[in-house]
Amino acid sequence: MISAMQSALDGMQAAGTQIDTTAARIANYPFAMPPANSGDALDLSTDMVNLLQASDNFAADTKTAQVADQMQQSTISMLA
Repeated sequence: MISAMQSALDGMQAAGTQIDTTAARIANYPFAMPPANSGDALDLSTDMVNLLQASDNFAADTKTAQVADQMQQSTISMLA
């Protein structure tokens, strides 16, 4: 079983990767233009949505990690 803390950390890592990838696409915008008719044009609105989504995911995973830590602390306090 995956612990809540491990799940949160995995989610934060995935969100960080998504942020890095999308930010790199935006930063390289003038150079990221695909060849004509490739169908893979840079869409800034989609990239901004991806950044916002990754940011929200990171925030949610951070809160999950905080709650998991509080639960562990409460359990330790009860057992001590």
